[in-house]
Amino acid sequence: MKRTGMLAFVFFVFILFVISGCKKSESGKIVLRCAYWGDVKEIKIINNSVNRFKKENPEIDVKLERLPSGDPYIEKMLTQIAGGTPPDVMFVEEARFAPFAERGVFLSLNKFIEKEKFPINDYYKELVNAFTIDGNIYVLPRDIAPICVVYYNKNLFDEEGIKYPVDDWTWNDLLEKAKRLTKVKSKGIKIFGFADDWPLWDAFVLSNGGRYVDNPKNPARCLLDSKKAIEAIKFRRDLIYKYKVMPSPSNLSAMGGVGAGDLFMQGKVAMFYSGIWKTPIFRDIRKFKWDAVMFPRGPGGKRGFPMSGSGYAILKTTKYPEDAWKLVKFLAGEKGQIELAETGLAQPAIIKIAKSPHFIDNKPPVSKKFLLKAVKYGVFPPATSSWIEALNMYILPGLDKVWTGEKEPEEILPEIVKEVNKRFFKKSRSGRDKNKNRVCCTD
Repeated sequence: MKRTGMLAFVFFVFILFVISGCKKSESGKIVLRCAYWGDVKEIKIINNSVNRFKKENPEIDVKLERLPSGDPYIEKMLTQIAGGTPPDVMFVEEARFAPFAERGVFLSLNKFIEKEKFPINDYYKELVNAFTIDGNIYVLPRDIAPICVVYYNKNLFDEEGIKYPVDDWTWNDLLEKAKRLTKVKSKGIKIFGFADDWPLWDAFVLSNGGRYVDNPKNPARCLLDSKKAIEAIKFRRDLIYKYKVMPSPSNLSAMGGVGAGDLFMQGKVAMFYSGIWKTPIFRDIRKFKWDAVMFPRGPGGKRGFPMSGSGYAILKTTKYPEDAWKLVKFLAGEKGQIELAETGLAQPAIIKIAKSPHFIDNKPPVSKKFLLKAVKYGVFPPATSSWIEALNMYILPGLDKVWTGEKEPEEILPEIVKEVNKRFFKKSRSGRDKNKNRVCCTD
């Protein structure tokens, strides 16, 4: 009897705990948890947006939870989901959408969009499609990011009498300019002609006509061992070791372990390849004038570079889906995107804002209008979590040996691809894949 009574008491306490967790806050407000990641500029933007949202929706409180970006963000979110403590709303990057989509943790936004006749067609269709599975939209886009921006130091070009790059330039143009701009200045300070934010090999492969996989929607085979891909990887490697116009990993370590972006800001890199998100930081540069240009065409005249983008999703477990939708459409709506655009941090996902003076603002980089046409050349990564695993386990570690000079591309890429196809895409060849109906990638 005592044991039965104790179990009943424990069960009663548990029920009270669950019920209390379902209630609103003590102030009577609905509380929404929102997980996100971002740098100092993004923290300020989202805080401003949330404060405005709370003023317009006084019945709702929002608890922001900032987490590390990249793989740690995925791990933390999946841990919370598995533990039954996920947020109501979360920030989602397209490249890391698959691990969540495959688990079916997001709420479809279709019913909200249809009910309100929400203007989803105002958003870049490429990114909307990237967040769509079987006709269901799971993420409302906030920004789109064709990773195609080559920043350049105008002062260094002027000193050497070199013409600035233009959007129709080629790999050969990049190499010729990088050779002329690479030199040792006074006191042994070396100026590199070119550098990228991290090993951005994708752009070389894609602009040379290479591809990640055979079918981005339902990959059965990795294609990074193709002739075009190997040529592209070799060209990037040659920029480091043959032409010596680009810092090697050991060069960066010898320079204090700073990033290539820091070297650009210090005037030690003439051309720097990254995304538009570097703009707010670079606008603090006072030592020299700078601008930007689209990543060059490959030898065959083709354009191509990796594409990214992000937005907000609602978790299926939320107790307040209607209120969560209010928050999502506010953060990824016009007001939030206008504020984002004016910082220069990201290209808005709403086309008319991307084309407006809020983004095309005549501030550095003044030539960034090229981003508007760059979207059609961007390539989203394969739409499966298997691709993320393949990158982390085989592709990136293998390519690191190329960038350090340990291996030749033609030597290691066939080995990498063989393992990737054996371990990750064997099942896809059977014709069954969780994402076979996903409309998400262009190639």
